[in-house]
Amino acid sequence: METCYGLSAAALKYLAALCMLLDHMGVVFPQLFSGLGLPAALDLLPRCAGRLAFPIFAYFVAEGCRRTRFFHRYLIRLGVFALVSQAPYTLATGTWGGNVILTFFLAAAAICGYERLVKAEYSVTVAALPLLGACVLALVLNTDYGFPAVLLVFGLYLCGEDRKRLLLCLGAGLALIYLVYNPLMGFLSLPVLLPRLVADYLAAAVPSAVLYALCAEISLLPLACYRGQLGLQNKWFFYVFYPAHLLGLWALGLALK
Repeated sequence: METCYGLSAAALKYLAALCMLLDHMGVVFPQLFSGLGLPAALDLLPRCAGRLAFPIFAYFVAEGCRRTRFFHRYLIRLGVFALVSQAPYTLATGTWGGNVILTFFLAAAAICGYERLVKAEYSVTVAALPLLGACVLALVLNTDYGFPAVLLVFGLYLCGEDRKRLLLCLGAGLALIYLVYNPLMGFLSLPVLLPRLVADYLAAAVPSAVLYALCAEISLLPLACYRGQLGLQNKWFFYVFYPAHLLGLWALGLALK
């Protein structure tokens, strides 16, 4: 639904890109503020700001899947930049897993498969098989935000243009990722389930999970102001920005060391 007032898609994506930059600055330079003699609690600020990036981009990936006239081109762009971004992502974050563009690619591929099967008049059960495959791949490849992110983008796609339904779906999905999935993955990664080790993990994980969840939910506020218009943007900027800023931060980290 388009209105004359509010934020354009371009403005929201630029906001998300800025938040992503801050987030990855916090990853590459974990003592960004404490290293300058400031309180260590401030080191959390970049990571908290970064929680707004994923929900906004996920919202627009789902919208892109609904609105694009050339789905195969959209899918190819996501796939190519997922591959291009993998090395910078691994170098900058030190994480052995798939980057977030790969997560979005899997979600878009599931949507594409679902659309084709529905148009071919297959049952809903059969049409959902691409989604199942995408979730399995997200789990196996350990993609950023995991298979719940694939489910979230798919759910946003199914919500259509109903703004209230979209925001409710996004809010519920973020709560699932931050309050259930992430703590559970961390719990399952513990070497042994000793009571003391579990207690220490919960004492550290639960407060940070709640904090990050609250920060992520803040993204619903600017998205509620979305006016439904594209705005002035270069679609290639956001694809190139992701690997470029990761590579730049990694290089800067090396130079400073």
